Amino acid sequence: MKKLMFLIVAFLAVACNESPRLSSVNLPNYKLVSIDVPRVSANGKISPTQNLVYNIEIEEPMQKDQLGLLQDYFIRKGKEDYAGVNKVIVRAYLKGTSSYGTPYASLNLIGEKKEILINESAIKLKALTGKPVTANEEPVTTTAQKKVDDPFIGKYYCQRTHDTYVFNADNTGFFVIQGGGPSEFTWKRSGDNVTIMYEVFGEQKLRYNPKAETITEKSESFGTLLFEKQ
Repeated sequence: MKKLMFLIVAFLAVACNESPRLSSVNLPNYKLVSIDVPRVSANGKISPTQNLVYNIEIEEPMQKDQLGLLQDYFIRKGKEDYAGVNKVIVRAYLKGTSSYGTPYASLNLIGEKKEILINESAIKLKALTGKPVTANEEPVTTTAQKKVDDPFIGKYYCQRTHDTYVFNADNTGFFVIQGGGPSEFTWKRSGDNVTIMYEVFGEQKLRYNPKAETITEKSESFGTLLFEKQ
């Protein structure tokens, strides 16, 4: 009997010691995509200027109280895993949008200050990334199939600016500046010449290289930008 009581007490002690540290029982569902680890200086300490960043994906937009649960969880986890860190950032992306660099929410701890920032434009980006490649659900005709199989259709990414173009088979598309919302356009191509038309910004010309699978853009600020197909 004494042995049984000892085991029960020991089990409760372990449970009590572990559960306050990190418990994910009541957390909203999320997927950890990546971690940007802060650098440690020569003296073995983390510089106050260094960020610990958790990049996660969530299925749908959340209320701030749910995001707050995730924020508190990752703050505790960050401080336990990286002693001395005082800047913990959680970037919460809607599912399927993390590659565009536009988080739905940024959950920040800087020093002792916590904040939750919501980017509503990420919801529009989520809707656009889920758009089918064909304009309708009718059976694909030979002409339409040829268009869908056009090697130009797809997603193009610039390593220099981290911006993205997406071209759909129904001659629609969108442009995403990293961290910003999508700007929609329509497009047409004649050989290597691509013309896109924004509702607000007007017309823009791009150059397509089918062999390299790239497009180039002439930018007033950055010169010639190269976008590679993903």
